[in-house]
Amino acid sequence: MKSANRYLEREVIATLGGVLLVMLMVVFGGLLTDVLNKIARGKIPAQLLFSQIGLRVPDALTLLLPLASLLGVLLAYGRLYRDSEMSVLAAAGYGPLHTLRPLLRIGAVLVAAQIALAFFLAPAGRAIAHDMVQTMQRSVAVAGLTSGRFVELPGGAGVLYVSRVSADMREVEELMLVRERDGGRLVLTARRGTIEVNPITEDILLRLEAGERVDGRPGEPGYRRIRFETADIAIPKQPLDPGDDPIQSRSTRELWQADDSESNAELTRRLAQPIVLAMLLLLAPIMAQGAPRQPRYDKLVVAILLYVTYANLVELARVWAVTGTLPSWLGTWWVHALFAVVVVIAWGHELLAWRRGRMLLRQLGAQA
Repeated sequence: MKSANRYLEREVIATLGGVLLVMLMVVFGGLLTDVLNKIARGKIPAQLLFSQIGLRVPDALTLLLPLASLLGVLLAYGRLYRDSEMSVLAAAGYGPLHTLRPLLRIGAVLVAAQIALAFFLAPAGRAIAHDMVQTMQRSVAVAGLTSGRFVELPGGAGVLYVSRVSADMREVEELMLVRERDGGRLVLTARRGTIEVNPITEDILLRLEAGERVDGRPGEPGYRRIRFETADIAIPKQPLDPGDDPIQSRSTRELWQADDSESNAELTRRLAQPIVLAMLLLLAPIMAQGAPRQPRYDKLVVAILLYVTYANLVELARVWAVTGTLPSWLGTWWVHALFAVVVVIAWGHELLAWRRGRMLLRQLGAQA
């Protein structure tokens, strides 16, 4: 039994490593595309490309690890069933519960890793990534002032051009701002400017020196031209992306001490992630069963649909708890309870079939 357990463990670990590596490569491509898109829109500076991707990997792993674990067990055990190795083990008395034993140690490590990711690493990565962007947002580069480039400021604040940015990213030279509102056009030019940040509100202020202002309506007379020694321009902050939820960046300690429904829902969501992983691992040995020479990948689609349904139901339950559709104390527990019933029924049916098969073999042996 120990040799069989070690053999199954090696098969699951090797397959799980390969599946997780492939999924990470796919997710890395998606993260790279998303971050490059934000860089192109001026939301993230180019120098933060790799740091932003690296800090978002733990958050992606919280979604990948349950699915990768389920697929790894299905592929590893499915190959053993297809090559009749499980039939040989069953003939030697290796029953359904024995197939679950190799997953206990692997599952304990995976659940512990998922807890660390969901409760600590993923929120910390989100918080650090947000702080890095906010810190860089105080600099000239993130505000849109890049040398030799026209940049559209957020909130319809206009289009800004700067010919040169100083090495310390705090001073600019030869800049122009064009802003259109209510059919009018405003053009500001200045020889130089400096960046100032309000330490309390963290608002970014561009102070222009030795400049000129021209405003009016295109095609109509009455343009005004004003020269100035100094002028201040407030640069709007970059708005948060719809997918960036600030509460997901809060630490678990802060969520535990908070008493609002959103904090409780976020805490429940993090707790649900290792539970989902454990439930899927319990169901995986039964899903992997198959006949010899059966196609290896026929159950992967079913496994992916099962995971997507489970994860979406958990998220839907969390939203219902936040909006008040369901009681906050119920949270996502009803989803886990339903899935636990499915696991118990599946294992009960499997153990009953195994017992009947053993009894039939005994009767045939007695008759022989």
